[in-house]
Amino acid sequence: MQQPQHDMRPFGATQATPRRFFSIGAVVLLHLALIYALATGLASNMAAKIVQDVQVAVVQEKPPEQKLPPPPPPEMVKPPPPFVPPPEINLATEAPSNNAITQISNTKAPPAPPSPTKLQAIGRTHTIPPYPAISVRMNQQGTVLLKVTIGTDGNVIDATVQTSSGFDSLDNAAIAWVKSHWKWEPPTQNGQPMSVSTLVAVKFDLKEDR
Repeated sequence: MQQPQHDMRPFGATQATPRRFFSIGAVVLLHLALIYALATGLASNMAAKIVQDVQVAVVQEKPPEQKLPPPPPPEMVKPPPPFVPPPEINLATEAPSNNAITQISNTKAPPAPPSPTKLQAIGRTHTIPPYPAISVRMNQQGTVLLKVTIGTDGNVIDATVQTSSGFDSLDNAAIAWVKSHWKWEPPTQNGQPMSVSTLVAVKFDLKEDR
């Protein structure tokens, strides 16, 4: 006959299973997490409080106010010295004698030189120059104003166009004719003939030429 087997484990002892180990580990991890959270929160709060307490307020120091120099003292104007009128001094002056001799100069100013005589044209020489053939064909006409220089013998030394007729052929004909034909009686001063300049006009008119 086989003897019965009896369970010799203490009462209430249960058999360990993997599920039981997992539950115990979870509880331990939860406690560790709570402890870490508390420790971290307290540490951060304390650090913030310490940083807040340790902050130093930096206050910029105001620069010292510059004092302006005192104004200069007002200039003292000296009053002018009292005016003392000078004493009046009356001096007796003698009247000029009527016997004073006045010297009269008899020197006469030199007489002014006589004015020169006028320039006189010799009318018979002041003829109209012949009309240039090319000007007749081109129906050209006009008046030439010449500046002529007259020598001491009355002949024309030079002649230049002062105002043109508008045509070279008429201007050149007037210059050549006046220089070779026109004459004057030159002015004189103190009996001596003078060289002078004057203006003359030479007119070219086709109606008069015909």
